[in-house]
Amino acid sequence: MRDTVSAPAVRRIVLVLLLSIMAFAQGCTQLGIAGADMKPAKTSLRACCTNMEEYPRWYVEMARAVAPALGTVLSHVAWRAGYLKSKRSAQDAIMDVLQPLDIVLVSSKGRRSGQIIPGLFGHAAVYLGTEDELKRLGISASAEVRPHLAKVRSGDVFIEADAEGVHLSPRSIVLNTDAVAILRPQFSSLKQRRKTARDFFAALGMRFDFLFDVETPDCTFCTELIQRAMPQLDLPVTEIYGVRTIMPDSVAVSAIRKGHGLVLVGYIKGDRKGWRQASMSDLVTDIGRDWAKRQP
Repeated sequence: MRDTVSAPAVRRIVLVLLLSIMAFAQGCTQLGIAGADMKPAKTSLRACCTNMEEYPRWYVEMARAVAPALGTVLSHVAWRAGYLKSKRSAQDAIMDVLQPLDIVLVSSKGRRSGQIIPGLFGHAAVYLGTEDELKRLGISASAEVRPHLAKVRSGDVFIEADAEGVHLSPRSIVLNTDAVAILRPQFSSLKQRRKTARDFFAALGMRFDFLFDVETPDCTFCTELIQRAMPQLDLPVTEIYGVRTIMPDSVAVSAIRKGHGLVLVGYIKGDRKGWRQASMSDLVTDIGRDWAKRQP
């Protein structure tokens, strides 16, 4: 007779495995953190998205095996709200400068997911625009956009790919974060801009790629979604543990260096006391400081 394992037992095994991996990840995120001897920001900026393979191979393979379940669990783990969540004036400043198809990179160090992804920024969303902005762009009546106008009208003006898949989100969700960098992609024509916006709407409902692999055509993750809709950006691809991926920090560095058709529009950061509109120099320093921690 074939041995069988009851459903409750399977769930217990999966739970133990998840908790073990989470505990190990908690320890691994503390490896290689520098203190007073931290390297200068300019040096570490050149090292952006390097020295990322800090986990043992057995851990990586275990994590991949349960990636959807693990990713879903970790996406809900947070020990505080983002510093900008309660700062209405900061959110207003961000919304005032945004134009349709602007990329919003967010840094959420109060979330477990924001701690696990290496670097300053752990996620990216795209501002699609209000109903009036979509009308001015000339696509509000298109087949891709029309079914979603009610949600846009209610305030869901961003598109993002996360554990829930590709979906629209309001500013209260996207800007529940610690810091925001706004990047503006350059377009060769109005026709290209319109096509890009329609392609973003057409991607709604797509499954999330928990392995963050740009080579998988039937699912996607945050920065890959941007590359899919705006292939002309040719965003920098990094290989880690044999997987080709796009790191949010590498996208930010591209804008800082004025490459890949991206322009840095602004950088806003908050803390427990308040918020401020920071400079490009601040952004360089903050990215550099994060990567300095990872250097041997």
